[in-house]
Amino acid sequence: MTKIKARTPWLSLAGIAILILLTLGNAAANMIPGHFPTPREKARVEQDQVTHARRTRIAELLREGDRCRFETARELARALVYDGRSAKDYAADYQARCGADPIVQRWADAPIARLTVKRLFRE
Repeated sequence: MTKIKARTPWLSLAGIAILILLTLGNAAANMIPGHFPTPREKARVEQDQVTHARRTRIAELLREGDRCRFETARELARALVYDGRSAKDYAADYQARCGADPIVQRWADAPIARLTVKRLFRE
C-alpha cells in the first residue's frame, strides 16, 4: 500500500499568519500613548483664547479710561456684555461724565445671560 503525502496548505497558512500579524500590529499601535483632540476640545480651546483676549482688553480699557471718547466707551460696553457682565453701571457713569450715547445705552440695556450650573463648574 502506497502512502500519498498530503500537501501543505501554504496559502491558508499565509493568510492566517497575515491576520495574526495585523492583529498584533494593531494591538501595538493602540499601546502608543497619545491624545488627539476632538473638534469640541479644539473649539473650547479657541473660545478660551477669545475669552482671555477679551478680558485682557477690558482690563486695558478700564485702566486706560475712556476720556469721553465714544469709540472707547462703546467698545468697553460691548465687551462687558459679551463677557457676561452688566454694562448698566458703566453706562450710567459715562452718561454722568460725558453725556448720553444711545449705543452705550443700548449695550447697558442688553440682557445678561444667567450662569448655568455647567458654566459654574467649568470655570
